[in-house]
Amino acid sequence: MATPRTLSFLNLLIVALNFVWIASLENELFFSFSFTDTIELYPSYLTPAKFTYKIWSFIGLIMIIAAYMMYKGSIDNDPNSTTVKKVEKIDYLLILNQLALGLSMTLKHNDYFICSIIFSTVCLISIFTVNRRIQIRRLTSNSITRYFIRLGFGIYTGWIMFVLAFNATTILSKYSIQLGDQLFFYLNVCILILISIAMILYSYFYFLPTVSAVLVWGCYGIYYQINLNPISEYYNIKPYTIFAMILGIIFTAYNYYRCSERRKELIVVIQEPPSIS
Repeated sequence: MATPRTLSFLNLLIVALNFVWIASLENELFFSFSFTDTIELYPSYLTPAKFTYKIWSFIGLIMIIAAYMMYKGSIDNDPNSTTVKKVEKIDYLLILNQLALGLSMTLKHNDYFICSIIFSTVCLISIFTVNRRIQIRRLTSNSITRYFIRLGFGIYTGWIMFVLAFNATTILSKYSIQLGDQLFFYLNVCILILISIAMILYSYFYFLPTVSAVLVWGCYGIYYQINLNPISEYYNIKPYTIFAMILGIIFTAYNYYRCSERRKELIVVIQEPPSIS
């Protein structure tokens, strides 16, 4: 395994390059169309409005800051031992994750949705593994590095989960024309219910209010798009998106409260003098 300094530099480099590439695809810098234009070719009930994808820019910025904070903590004259351990636990997984993400976005941009969703799945599994290895559910103390790790990795994890859901409906729209309107609608509803449950449970178990907040953002994008351009006059997914948004808001607030309580407990533990036995 490479040294923590080398690993943290490689993580910073790949994260920065990858999100610059995604921003380039989104803003049509190299092609005459964006990946959102490709997605719009296959409308589904879970296709969010175009502005929803701007979250990639925010994720990229926060992830770059998080990677930089880990790099900085690994190269100081007196390296932060906690940060160094986090880098060692991540190992090459973040690099694998970013390669899978870049390939997924490029394939999606070029209308290869099935291959794209395979790499998106690799991306999700690898970020799940990273979160577990660094014990992200315990990073609730007041530390600037831990704050950006939780914020960046949390939003990123939530959005990849949501992306997989609406990409699945995009594939249904592209390849399953014979399904019929009713079955297609209820399959979209089932996918929305499943991803909502998954994101809420993940946000609860890992103390990540950002994951449930992303659910709210994604559902709002769907709601806005359905209002703007409904794909059916007979079937309406808006009540389901409203319910998912309400649940997302409740769990975001509740998980934020749980994180605040945990921070208070940690402060008390740190301030208490050791007992004499």
